[in-house]
Amino acid sequence: MRKFFPCAALVLGAITFANAGAQEQAPAGAAAAMSAPKAAALSAADKAAAVDLLAQRLPANYIFADAGAKLAAAIREHLAKGDYDKAATRAEFAELLTAHMRAVVPDQHLSARYVERGAMPDMTREQRKKGPPPEMKKRMAEMGKYWNFAIEKVERLPGNVMYVKFDAFQQVDLVKPAATAAMNFAANGSAMIIDLRENGGGDPKTVAYIASYLLGDKKVHLSDMEFRADKETTTFWSNPAVPGAHFGPDKPVYVLTSGDTFSAAEDFTYTLQSLKRVTVVGEKSKGGAHPVAPFRIDPYMIAIIPVGRSINPITKGNWEGSGVQPDVAIAADKALTKAHALALQQVLPEAKDPQDRQLLEKKLGELQAALQ
Repeated sequence: MRKFFPCAALVLGAITFANAGAQEQAPAGAAAAMSAPKAAALSAADKAAAVDLLAQRLPANYIFADAGAKLAAAIREHLAKGDYDKAATRAEFAELLTAHMRAVVPDQHLSARYVERGAMPDMTREQRKKGPPPEMKKRMAEMGKYWNFAIEKVERLPGNVMYVKFDAFQQVDLVKPAATAAMNFAANGSAMIIDLRENGGGDPKTVAYIASYLLGDKKVHLSDMEFRADKETTTFWSNPAVPGAHFGPDKPVYVLTSGDTFSAAEDFTYTLQSLKRVTVVGEKSKGGAHPVAPFRIDPYMIAIIPVGRSINPITKGNWEGSGVQPDVAIAADKALTKAHALALQQVLPEAKDPQDRQLLEKKLGELQAALQ
């Protein structure tokens, strides 16, 4: 079941308190903290004002200025034709705006959203760099603890294959203790499987933090993010000094993907695949490589606008629109079985104990039979 994860404001595909899918029941205190009064009725004047604001923000902020201008022209045309008249609520209006924008530019990060609690004022780039305000960060921490910061499972599989499932990459300063514990547990494995099949994105700093456990004792240039409006590029490097035990650069690592793997999860996969550090098993990912920022277009609506693009230092490109291609293509529901079988094939030659070897050969046979 997909969960509700609070994430930072300027990240790959995760907006503060954005719903990642069907929600499990949150703790009572956290649920109460996210309740809010209903927005006022939506008038024709409200729609026109929202379209006007959005049409101003798109050319000024979308990563490609010419595409931003086309987007602005398209939504103004839809307004003039009366295509928004049928939207009775802000949620319906946001859905229409999103569909109309993506019909022009098929960017899966680009959207409009209804915010029941009320939309926050726009933040400057400097404010976004500082992170969310204290009260929001407190709520994020409370929800993060309840969901164990989206680290769904850490498990030792037969053959000393470590399995770690990340369902989001939470804001780095909140997730570090839990992520460190998970990666330290996995450090003694003979192989590792990292499951990102339900990971819809998060903080690129967390991507770099976790990737650091899989690399060597020298800094590695992982990726760049170029921001058009700010004329600025942010560079991400691995950190050999991440705390505790490291899995290191040599043992096999398998990353599981699906059609729902998105944004920062794709960043992690694409980056390590480009470095030839991991084997990607599963389905082609969703295809979103643009970091985003929220812009208020109505007291109860925001536009999620891609304000930058990821650039890989090896490929000089990214996965926008194309997704990350798996090294071993297989249906998502069989990816874990396949990756475990591949891992056992790697570790079996190192099994010295005859009894242990026999057990692992039996397990490998069971996994291979399940894939038939």
